[in-house]
Amino acid sequence: MDNCYGQHGWKEFLRNRKDILAEFDKILEQTTNRPIHVAHGQAVEAYIRRWLAEFLPKKYAVTSGYIIPDLYDDSRKIYHYDIIIYNCLEAPVLWTEGNQDNSEQGKYRAIPAKYVVAVYEVKSRLTKGNVADALSKLNQTKDFSNQLSKNYTCGAIFIDLKEIDKNNESTLKELHKGASVFGFSGGMVLRYEGDDTPTGVISFFNTEPNSELENIHRKPLAKSIDDLNIYITEEGDLECVELGGGVILVCTAENTWSVSKSYGVTYKEGTLSVQLSWSRSNFSKFCINLLSALEGLPYNDKNRPSFGKVFDKVERKNATPQPANPKDGFPFLSISSVVSPKNSEKFSINYEEKIVTIEFWVEVENQSKVEATISDDFFRTHCVLLGEGKAIKPVKLIARLSDDNDDIKLESLISGEGLEMQYRIVYYPTQGEKEYFVIEKNVRITSSYIEFVQE
Repeated sequence: MDNCYGQHGWKEFLRNRKDILAEFDKILEQTTNRPIHVAHGQAVEAYIRRWLAEFLPKKYAVTSGYIIPDLYDDSRKIYHYDIIIYNCLEAPVLWTEGNQDNSEQGKYRAIPAKYVVAVYEVKSRLTKGNVADALSKLNQTKDFSNQLSKNYTCGAIFIDLKEIDKNNESTLKELHKGASVFGFSGGMVLRYEGDDTPTGVISFFNTEPNSELENIHRKPLAKSIDDLNIYITEEGDLECVELGGGVILVCTAENTWSVSKSYGVTYKEGTLSVQLSWSRSNFSKFCINLLSALEGLPYNDKNRPSFGKVFDKVERKNATPQPANPKDGFPFLSISSVVSPKNSEKFSINYEEKIVTIEFWVEVENQSKVEATISDDFFRTHCVLLGEGKAIKPVKLIARLSDDNDDIKLESLISGEGLEMQYRIVYYPTQGEKEYFVIEKNVRITSSYIEFVQE
């Protein structure tokens, strides 16, 4: 992810996610041609349990196995769960299943219900059927839900969302049924086949009764993060025009905001919505949500941890080149170099230690009747050019020389064939929708003249 950066340790933290996926892919390859694939699922579950055991505070332990209610009837069936997180400082382990060849994370343990704080089911693929299976399994705790920890939470972890499944909005509707499962808070999708860099987080939230906003966008269930129509405008504004797209802003320094791009789909029934959102920061978001749930910390609690955020470098969207001929309803500009109104010179070059300043003057003419707002410094400054109006403005280019010989080379270049640089002016119609246009011309500067180079 060369176009990303993040909080301290973000690469190391994401290594956990990469290791889980690498283990999943390795086991999948090993078992693809075998007649029985049970070991494939069990192995990746064990790997996730090992990661959680290393990540969570040591007062929590992670196992697979059974939850045992206080009032247990031998005539009733008990159920196995993929991931059980429990308070190991207080909980007894009623029994352990396994043999000497099993790793600790491969053994089954029976834990009394009152000490269980979280349960997760692991599925290899996000599909409607797998969602239904996971919810059915998690719903088995309903008969003894009053015996579980007050901070009890449950969810599902899916390894992959395949391209073939990304338009199945029925999967989203099935996830919404999780609202009826005691303690269900959502879960995580570790990877999308079309872009393996983001993580999906499944979450619920309440909305206004008459709000229809959440129903607008339900598919595709995922998109490539780098293909989202999110960019910096010519004026330096962050703009998102992607349906389902968004950004997470974090103030990382004074007057500095870092951006995580996101994409999400939502399904709403009544006042409750379920959302599947994708972001490169979502692996850490899932972990933060889990830690906070175990400790009973609400979303806006100041004690919620913060770590592992990943930020995206948002590219600037360049303006459209000005067409060759005027377009109705739009400005149309021409530029040329002119003599300075101050001293009858076309340009000046000043050397001051290692700083070289080249100043020249340009005339900008609006050949249409449509008023334009123009700038040649990414709108740090700008001016309005009336229809059929003209403006003369100074242009200052500043360069810092890096070694003792650079000034000699520059003087030699200017006195010879000349120094060629690009001049760029951007404009948009002052009235109506902002549509940016750009004129880019090369300027040749010599010791005796300055001119715009004809293409």
